[in-house]
Amino acid sequence: MRYAFGNFEFDSRREIILHNGVPLRTRAKLVALLADLIQRRGRLVYKQELARRIWPDVVVGATSLSTLVGEARSLLGDSGQRQAVIKTEAGRGYRFVAPVLTRGETGRPGSSKPFDLSALIHARSDVFASLDETLTRLSRGRPRSLLISGKGGSGKSALVNEFIDMARGRGFLTAIGRSSARADSPGLRPWIEILRSLVGGTDETGIPGLLAPDLRNLIQCEPSSMDWLGPNQRAASAQARFRILDSVCRFLTAKARNAPCVLIVEDLHWSDADSLALFEQLLAFLGESPLTVIGTLRPEGLLPGHPHCESLCRIRATPSLERIHLVPIEDSSPEPSTRILQTRLLTPNALHRDIGSRGNLQRPGGGIEDPMSDPHAPPNPAQLELHGPYGAGWEPTP
Repeated sequence: MRYAFGNFEFDSRREIILHNGVPLRTRAKLVALLADLIQRRGRLVYKQELARRIWPDVVVGATSLSTLVGEARSLLGDSGQRQAVIKTEAGRGYRFVAPVLTRGETGRPGSSKPFDLSALIHARSDVFASLDETLTRLSRGRPRSLLISGKGGSGKSALVNEFIDMARGRGFLTAIGRSSARADSPGLRPWIEILRSLVGGTDETGIPGLLAPDLRNLIQCEPSSMDWLGPNQRAASAQARFRILDSVCRFLTAKARNAPCVLIVEDLHWSDADSLALFEQLLAFLGESPLTVIGTLRPEGLLPGHPHCESLCRIRATPSLERIHLVPIEDSSPEPSTRILQTRLLTPNALHRDIGSRGNLQRPGGGIEDPMSDPHAPPNPAQLELHGPYGAGWEPTP
C-alpha cells in the first residue's frame, strides 16, 4: 500500500519515504514511526504504545521518542510550532493530521489485496474517539462496558487489538480470552485464559487466600473443578458453580483496584453457558473497581435457535452496556477500491436522538419498525443480515 500526503509518499511494501517520487535516505526507526502514525491516522497514538512498537526489545525514555518525532517533522517540512503533519497532544501522544490518499498495490491477477489496517482505523475514527473516552472514564474510576457486534470478517478482532494497544499505552492492565466452537473446549475457557494472563501461570502471589483454591484449580483445569462446570452437572453443582464464578469475579475486581484493567472476551456466540453467566455477573460488579469489560459477538448468536440466545439477548439488553455494530461497506474514494468498515456507536440516548431526527425506520418491503419497542427481543434475521441489529434504513450520521 502507498500513502500520499503533500509532496511525500510512504510505500509500506518497500518501507521507504519518497519526496516528489525520489526515495529519501532515512533511518529505519524514523520510517517505523511514520508508518505507525500514518496507518493509525484515524486515532490518537499514545506515547507508550508507540515507543513499545518502535523499540520492542528495549525500554526507552520519553526523550528518545520526542527526538524521533522531531526528526520526522524536519524531514517532512513540519515543525513543533506548525504541527501540520504530526500533531502533539500534550502528555498523551501524537496524531497524524495531514490529508492522506491511499493507492493499492497492483499485484498479480487473482492475488488478494493486503489487509489495510489504516483504512479500517480511518473509516471509524469516531469509534476510536469513543474508545479513547472509555479509557479516560476508566482512569477516573467511571468504567463502562462495551459489546462489539458484526458478522465474521467485519473487523471486530482488529478493533479489539487496537483497543488493547491503546489501553496498554495508558499503562492499564489488559487480558483477553477467546471462546471456541470446538466441542472439546473446556468450560470457562476465555476466563481461564484471562486468569492465566493476569496471575502469571499458577503463581498465587496476590490472590486472596479464600479464593486461591478455586482459582488455582481453574487455572490448572483440575478435573475435580472442571467436572462441576459440565452441562450434565448443572443441577447438582449449583453451589460449587456459584463459588467458582464468584471467586473469579472477586479476584478480577480486586486486581483492578491495584491498576485500571481492561478485560476482553472474544466470540461470545461460541461461549459456554458458564462463561456467559460469568460475563453477566461481572457486569454487575463494575461499579466496585476501575474495570472495563468488552465482549465481541456475531449477530447470529441473538437469533432463536442459538443454544444461548436467551443469555446473549439478556447481555445485549443490559442498560449500562454500550454497543458498537460494525457493517462492511465499499470505500467510495477515487483510489482503487479498498474494503473498509462502516461503524456506528449505538447507545440508547444516541439511538433515541437519531429516531427523533429521522422518524421511524422503514422495514424491508414496507411497513414501520421501532427498534426500541422491545430491546430484549431477538433481532429479525433478515435485518441482521442486511442492516445490522437495528433494522433497515439505519444509516450513520455523516
